[in-house]
Formats: sequence, C-alpha cells, structure tokens
Amino acid sequence: MPINRREILKLVAGSSAAALIPAFARAQTVGTGAGYRAIVALFMHGGNDSNNMLIPNDVRYTDYASARGSAIAVPQDQLLPLAGTPMGVHPSLSPLVQLWNEGDLNWVQNAGTLLQPLTRELYQDRPDLRPVNLFSHDAQQNLWQTGGAASELLTGWMGRVGDQFVDAGHRYPSVSLSGAQRALIGDRNSPLLISGSNLSRNGYDPGNTSNSATTRRAALDALMAAPQVSDLGNLTTAIMRNDLEAGAVLNDILNGDASVVDAAFVDPQGNPVTGNLATSLRHIARLIEARNIIGSTRQTFMAETSGFDNHRNQAATHAELLSNIARCVFAFQNTMRALGVADDVTLFSMSDFNRVFRGNGSLGSDHAWGGHHFVAGGSLIPQQMLGTFPDLTLGGPDDIRDNGRWIPSTSLEEYLGALVSWLGVGAADMPYVFPNWSTWNGGGRGPVRLFA
Repeated sequence: MPINRREILKLVAGSSAAALIPAFARAQTVGTGAGYRAIVALFMHGGNDSNNMLIPNDVRYTDYASARGSAIAVPQDQLLPLAGTPMGVHPSLSPLVQLWNEGDLNWVQNAGTLLQPLTRELYQDRPDLRPVNLFSHDAQQNLWQTGGAASELLTGWMGRVGDQFVDAGHRYPSVSLSGAQRALIGDRNSPLLISGSNLSRNGYDPGNTSNSATTRRAALDALMAAPQVSDLGNLTTAIMRNDLEAGAVLNDILNGDASVVDAAFVDPQGNPVTGNLATSLRHIARLIEARNIIGSTRQTFMAETSGFDNHRNQAATHAELLSNIARCVFAFQNTMRALGVADDVTLFSMSDFNRVFRGNGSLGSDHAWGGHHFVAGGSLIPQQMLGTFPDLTLGGPDDIRDNGRWIPSTSLEEYLGALVSWLGVGAADMPYVFPNWSTWNGGGRGPVRLFA
C-alpha cells in the first residue's frame, strides 16, 4: 500500500536529526530555557562490580575481605571514607568523594530489577516472580532501559517520559550519545542520535572547495532537487534534506566556541579529562549550554561506557574503569556549575547488574543482581546513603544462593522514579512511564528521597 503524504511527514518528523527542526524553527520566539531540567543516564555496560565501589568501613569489612578474596578485595587502609557514614569507596573514586563532600553526590544502595519485593525463600519457591533472564547481559540491560521486569518492553522508560512532555507541548528532544539505545525510544517522540556523522557534513560544507567535496555536494543537491516518481523517493529526500539542515545546526553547536565547556571539563587537579566517555559528556554539556537555541525545557540524555564484564583478572582493569568514571562525572558536574545549571541537571548511573560477592577462581567475578548506584547534581539533598545495604552473609537472607548474589532491596522504579518525578512527570502519568508503578508506590514504598 503506498505511503500517503501525512505518513511521509510523520516519518520525516520522527527521523533522528529532523526531530529537532521544529524546535530550531521556533527557538527565536519561545526558546527561553525557563524552568529547564535534564537527567543524564550513564550506563556501564557489562555489569559493574559495585561491591567494590561502595564498601563497609566498619566491622563488616572482615566479611567483605573474607568473601571477596585478596585478589579482588580493596585493602581497608586504601578505602576513602565517606564523611558521616560507615562506608568507604574504592581509591579510584576520589573525585566522587569530593562531590560527596561538596553535597552534590548521593548513593542508592542495592537497587535492581524486581517484579515485587522478594525474600530469599520467596525467590527460591516462586521462579515466576523472578525478573526474566536474570543474569543475561542483553536481557538485564533491556530491563533497566525499558522499566520492565516480567518482559522486555518495546519502548524505554526515558522515551515514555518524552511522550508525556510531547503531549504537554514541551519542546523535548531525547538525546543519545550511545547510538539507538532502547531507553530513549517512545511511542510519540524519537531520540536524537549524536555520533561522529552528526558533527561534520562530509561533502556538504559549502566552505570546503576541494574537488571531492564539491562533487559530493553537487550529487546530493541534484538528488534532492530531482523530481521523485514514488512516495518512497519523496520520503528519502525529505529525510535527507531535513537531516542535513538539522545537522548544520548541530555542527555549529557541537563544533562552535566551546571555551566555557572545555575550560571546566577538568578533574579535581585541573587536568583536562579525555576519552570516549568524556567526549560524550562534553557533547551533552554543549547541548545543555545551547538549550535556548534548541528551545528545550526538558531533556533526557544517555551516555555509555563499557568493559565491566570482568570474569578474569579484575582488579587492575576495574580500578582503571572506575577512575575514568569518577573523573568524567566530576568534570561534567564542574561544567554544569560553570554553565550555571548545576541545580537543573542530574546525572545517574545504571548497569546490567552487580557481580557475585565471592570472587571466582580466575581472579574475577561473575554475574549477580542488586548493586549500588551514584547520583550527581546540585539539587540533591546532600550526602545521602539511600536504600538498604545488603547483609553480607553468604547464604544469608539477602543472598539467593551461597556466594553473594544480592536480592535488590530497592526497585529500579523506586530509584529511577525519583529522577522522573524531579524532571516533572506528574503522579497520574507515572504508571505510563513505569508499568509496574503501582507495586512500588504505596504501602510504605515509593521513590527514594533524592531531592527535597
């Protein structure tokens, strides 16, 4: 069946870069940025061993060291204490300790995917109450990104947040610096995907007068100007034209004057922070800086980093990964302060799952479940340790086996729901964003209290 003109326009409006065109077109009249808020997801692919991020620094340390083994356990004299708590963190996380001391960092303990609150006995007796494919990377990444537990949903919780803001008339681009992540896909809004191809118009820059560039530019111009004999041809050229126009604006934003962002994107010692994750977060910072140009008032961003599936020789690799995370998060928060939006932007961590508490025979750790997450931002209630830290007894009440696979005490809805509520989604719309919301809101349960 042929595609009609209305369907063509709908598809063009839903294409990645073209999704920003309407906002760019009206930014001069309504793009004030008033009331701006954004959340930034940092996904650690592979299953981050958060047992070695947040570590008890009291009598429980003995249980920690015994179960983890000398190959994985962080020596107690190397732990960095978190003021006002009995906890310490991995020595590679020093920049996060500084954010904690400054009141811009919280921890959410033992969070994970859950259908309903579980005990060890209920977990063992009722397999139907377990999240689907519990220890699978792909499945658990999708559950974290879609807000499902019984099944992997087609849309993401961040995308469904975007649906609510689109419906309310907000100019709301969801933005991924990590490709087509399911978290940002909604029913009525499409994520903007930023990659290397968005940062330059290869062969389409009028300032490039080389033979190869002018040849490519002429071919593109001819293709888009040529009469099309089918609706598919019209669709293709419309998407190309709009993507090129939006790409020009993005190119100006991301490759223009970056003096404020570049000067602020440094570690606590003032050293520039570089690498793939740093580049993604720096691009997010540039887009936030340009919120008035884009006309955005509510945004969700997603960045990612990988390498956390450490079944072998974990210690050195994980220390390096954590150092990169901490330096990037500090640099991003420092940049938000420099831009004057630290109170309006909140960054938070996600990962497939935690790792098994008892180390394996290959000096690494295997797939587990509930884990610890950090949240950074200027609007947080300072220095909070939210949720419940697990009982570290192997085979104990929080262990589904006998090696330290912790049953989450906080659901992802309780964790992520706090961020969604802060962003501005109303109570009536929370069940749309999180299909299992009723299980986690009421009867003493609800969003963790990240914000006042």
